[in-house]
Amino acid sequence: MSNSRWSILTILMLLAAGLTLAQPSQESQAPTPDKRTGMQRGESVDQHLQMLSEKLNLTDDQKEKLKPILQDQMQQMKAVREGGSLSEEQKRAKMKSIHESLHDQINAVLTPEQQSKFKQMRQEQMQKHTGMEEGKEHE
Repeated sequence: MSNSRWSILTILMLLAAGLTLAQPSQESQAPTPDKRTGMQRGESVDQHLQMLSEKLNLTDDQKEKLKPILQDQMQQMKAVREGGSLSEEQKRAKMKSIHESLHDQINAVLTPEQQSKFKQMRQEQMQKHTGMEEGKEHE
């Protein structure tokens, strides 16, 4: 009887150890800074600004004007995402409104040539987004 108890105890200990190791660590359970962008929120403004700068050939003055606009938009989006009082549909509508306002504010800083390029970039992004939505429907 003693040997079977030790065997059962050993099996239980191995099971417990296996379950403990199989659980995700606290580090992996911690929320990532921003799953959508895969980067820190503070970096996302700088990286977005960098991308716009490269594609639109922004001047230093334009970058200076756009940075607070992008930061404000990021804060507004964060507030909408974290606000628990809105339905998902209301959140989407609010985010769309914030996004449209952002585009208007960016356009106000750009030259006509840059505005044209920015409009083209947005259309390409919309086509990509629409293509992704259609792909989800076919799954």
